[in-house]
Amino acid sequence: MPINIKPGESEQEFISRCIGEEVSSGKDQEQSAAICYSYWRKETNMSTQSKVASKLRQDAWKGINLLEGLEDSCWDGYEAIGTKILDGREVPNCVPIKED
Repeated sequence: MPINIKPGESEQEFISRCIGEEVSSGKDQEQSAAICYSYWRKETNMSTQSKVASKLRQDAWKGINLLEGLEDSCWDGYEAIGTKILDGREVPNCVPIKED
């Protein structure tokens, strides 16, 4: 269940509190951080440009260059149709290529 941001709570305060709650519910530190930052971004409506810039700074984006698009981000026989959230991260939505 998402953890709500308290009125007037700063990002640092929320992330710290959220990670503590997620870890106490059994998730590891890295997964908890990803979940909490996802909550913060969703609730504070960061601009798309800010989201991309933030994600580019994270090591979790190994092999995906968001600035050049998603053309080469899927396996052979699959194509990227936008993105999806997987384990608290935004990843390419790879779907099988349909042959007519």
